[in-house]
Amino acid sequence: MNNKAVLKKMKKDMHMRNFSKYTYDNYVSKAKDIMKYFGEKQLENVTTDELRDFLLKYLKEKKKLFDRSVNYYNSVIRFIWEVTMDKLINKKQLPMRKHKKTVYKVLTKEELSTFFNCVDNYKFKTIFMLAYGSGLRIGEIVNLRVEDIDSKTMRIFVREEKENKERYTILSKQSLEMLRTYWSRYRQHRRRSKLFLSELGEPITEGVIRTHFRRYRTKAKLSSKVTMHTLRHCFATDLIERGATLIQVKELMGHSNIRSTMAYVHVANIDLGLESPLDAFMKGEMK
Repeated sequence: MNNKAVLKKMKKDMHMRNFSKYTYDNYVSKAKDIMKYFGEKQLENVTTDELRDFLLKYLKEKKKLFDRSVNYYNSVIRFIWEVTMDKLINKKQLPMRKHKKTVYKVLTKEELSTFFNCVDNYKFKTIFMLAYGSGLRIGEIVNLRVEDIDSKTMRIFVREEKENKERYTILSKQSLEMLRTYWSRYRQHRRRSKLFLSELGEPITEGVIRTHFRRYRTKAKLSSKVTMHTLRHCFATDLIERGATLIQVKELMGHSNIRSTMAYVHVANIDLGLESPLDAFMKGEMK
């Protein structure tokens, strides 16, 4: 099976498993990168040692990708070999890289205030506050539709392309008022199904949102490590600090695994009101 046939069958294999569009597109992109790296050589003839060199020497050492990114390529390799080409692969020789647990960057209330005050474009201010107020990913924001905003129950219906799932999250009163004002200003484009549009009336893109975010981040003098996704982290952390349970936050964030939600406990400033066992012990001794 040549590489063209491999890619064609791989697409069918992903459709068979009902991969989300997000995962499908990423797997196809990574597969093409792998084929490009090996050039004229057919994947069925690539050795384990050559795959090791691709992951370690090329991706990690030359391209300097993060461990998570290298592991993503490894997952695609395993799918191609084990599923599409139906070949055994030595996973002991192609292990997933261990990586440090991420401590999410979150903003203080002062930093959030400074950032929002720097945003002088009403549309993007609405978008940024929606990301923080509802915990939305940037991809979920660009896919929002008017009918997804439920003002009666104060919820937002979220189509989560990343995991091919759907969920509801909180709609803040502030965001509802801003969305209504935004809608009245852009009513000439009401025929469009997407909520957020460009100046030309086309659905806004993730790239445009990120570009404006970076501009206002610089204006607010925030670290370059602060991204759009940081606003989502702030949403989860703030909820936990206000007493929300991990299960509640997990559902609002759309996490598949509770372990993803637990990462926010490490950065939340929680007053658990717990007493040290030693203090409790000493109280008993002094009676």
